[in-house]
This record gives sequence, structure tokens and C-alpha cells, in this order.
Amino acid sequence: MKALTALLLALAAVMGGLLAYRTYAPASLHGTALDAPHPLSTVTLLRDDGVTADLADSGGKFRLIFFGYSRCPDVCPITLGVLARAWERLNAAQQAKLKVQLVSVDPAFDRPAVLRRYLDAFSPAFQGFTSTVARNTTEIQAAEKSLYVYAAAGSAPGTLIHGDGVALVDRQGRFVRVYDNSAVVKGELSADLPRLLQN
Repeated sequence: MKALTALLLALAAVMGGLLAYRTYAPASLHGTALDAPHPLSTVTLLRDDGVTADLADSGGKFRLIFFGYSRCPDVCPITLGVLARAWERLNAAQQAKLKVQLVSVDPAFDRPAVLRRYLDAFSPAFQGFTSTVARNTTEIQAAEKSLYVYAAAGSAPGTLIHGDGVALVDRQGRFVRVYDNSAVVKGELSADLPRLLQN
């Protein structure tokens, strides 16, 4: 009888451990992980402070990179608003590990000062990038290619069609994960950020 009681107690302990693991184990990350990290191409862009920067240089920080433009009527402000709320929920140590960056698909209009004013409406911590020369789209197209983004003129004057995902780039400047617009708006990226920044 004692042996049976000991066996049942051991079985209960194992089952309790499995239940606790299933209850408290971290959920898997959202978004889509790339099969292999993709190093970003070396592309010279102009930051919103007027300084040139290399797209491939992460400066030892994680980055969330979004392609959009300041005259975008819907997706861009919604996405940047969600990213701003996610940024505000991070503590100072987490914020120190992360940059949120917008690459403009409208470099003719989105010059550095325009981008800075636009991003300040969401967070002064966010960075904007444009081409080094106003009418030169070659640099922006190279950046789009490096992050698998498509952009083109829309049917209405002044509108642009562009990919609406947010790319996660690791500390080494490698594209590792992407969140589509639905995952961003539903808060899946925001929920993942604390875990992503632990690496």
C-alpha cells in the first residue's frame, strides 16, 4: 500500500509539473521569423538630423524598421501610433536597446526636416531616413530590396502603395523577423518586444 501511495504521489508531482509548465511557459513569438537571418545591404541614407547613415549599421541595437511616408493617409499614422504606444510601455533599459526607424518611400517630399516634424508627433525617439538627394530613389529602392519591401505610385496623385510590415533587425544588422500590419495593430509585436529585447 505504501508503494502504491508513493507511486501515486510521484505521478501527481509529475502531472502537476507538466500542468505548471503548460500554464506558465512563454508563448511562442508572433510575426514571421526568416529561415536564415538576412544581413542588410550597405545603403547610404540621410537621417532626419541631416547626417548620413548606413542602413546596415545597427549600432549594437535592435531596430524596428517601417517603410512609409509623411503624407500617408492611413496605414503609416496608425502603425506609428501603435509603435509609439509600444515604445512608451518599455522601461528605460529596454528602450536603450531599441531604435524605431521610418524609411520614407517619398524622398522628394520627405526631406530631413519634414520627417523630423512628422515623427515628433509620435515620438521624439523615433528616427527617419530619406535619400541623400531629393529626387534620387535609387537608395530607397536598395533599402526596400534589402528588406523585401515593395513600393510604387498609387492611382491617386500623391499617393503611394508600399509594404506595411515592420521588420525586426538584430544587433548585428540582420533582418530576422517581420510583423505584418495585422500583427502590429493587434498588439502582437508590442507583446513580443520585451522578450525580443532579452536576447
